[in-house]
Amino acid sequence: MVKDAKGKFNRKWLLISGVIIILLIGFFAVRGCRGAGKPTPAAVDNRPVSVKVTAAQKGSISRRVTLAAKIVPATEVTLNPKVAGRVAAVPVDIGDPVRVGQTLVQLDDTDYNIQVQQMEANLEVALAGQKSAAMNLERNEQLSRSGVIAQRDLDNARTASEQADAQVKQAAAALANARNQVANSTISAPIDGLIASRRVNPGEMVNTSNTVITMVDISSVYAEYSVPESEINRLIPGQKIKVRVAAASGGLFEGTLTNLAPSADSQSKTFTARVKVENSGQKLKPGMFAEVELATEEHQQALLIPKESIVEKTGQKLVYLAKDGKAVETRVTIGITEGEMAEVLDGLQEGDTVINVGLTTVQNGSPIEITTA
Repeated sequence: MVKDAKGKFNRKWLLISGVIIILLIGFFAVRGCRGAGKPTPAAVDNRPVSVKVTAAQKGSISRRVTLAAKIVPATEVTLNPKVAGRVAAVPVDIGDPVRVGQTLVQLDDTDYNIQVQQMEANLEVALAGQKSAAMNLERNEQLSRSGVIAQRDLDNARTASEQADAQVKQAAAALANARNQVANSTISAPIDGLIASRRVNPGEMVNTSNTVITMVDISSVYAEYSVPESEINRLIPGQKIKVRVAAASGGLFEGTLTNLAPSADSQSKTFTARVKVENSGQKLKPGMFAEVELATEEHQQALLIPKESIVEKTGQKLVYLAKDGKAVETRVTIGITEGEMAEVLDGLQEGDTVINVGLTTVQNGSPIEITTA
């Protein structure tokens, strides 16, 4: 009985093992069929890599330093009253454009007009006295020639006439001063520009120490910045300098260096410089943050390639040349980089074709196919 059971177990195990072997053979056979016709890795590697190329060419390139700056108005005017008084009207507000001569603040001029009337009356009295003294002098001169009056009487008449003339001048000056006070009760715009600040309202009392209006002209502005002593001797008044203002849609503007401090600040040891920028569209506002780009070194006729064509491998700068349908690895020495371009000091010649697109799949000796799309 034991032998029969053992025999049955062996036959059953052999049957199961056979089924497993048959299934494994079928699995590998199907897998082999599916893989048939696929290229081997070697075949894949031999396919040309699609790349784009560009030629090394001569051009100018600069090494630049970027410095922080701020926009300031080309002209800023603060206005104080020339006379004291109560504010009657302020017909302008912050941001308003104004023209030369336009009224900005009107003071109550009632008292000054009364003074004008008084001075006009005083002048009339003085003129009458002058006329009377002149007539008296003329009469005394005639009497003196006839020997009727003494020299003393003639001298007194002449003195009285001179005093009357002086009184007329004094009265006329007082009248002119009173009229000036009336005129100074109106504060007018001295320039074309914008109202930057308004510090008074109708009804307030002001005097000559109070700033009531600030105006700016921003048809042109300055980018003001501090220059370190290491760069100061590279700057020349009249030099063109680029100014970037992020708040003006990242705009890049070109200005002219107009002002350069002759001595450094005692604390920061930097020199203040100003670049004038035309601002007809008024995109640049006083107080905006800006950056100025200074060219500290410039190379003419430098050999240039795109920075994207440069690969770094084991601490060395490399490019891949397109030669005879293959990528050829070439070591290069790089100089100045600016924007998207780089200067090549050694390793290439003008006209050499370097790969700048498709570098991730390129190796030395890889077959390549140059595309233009």
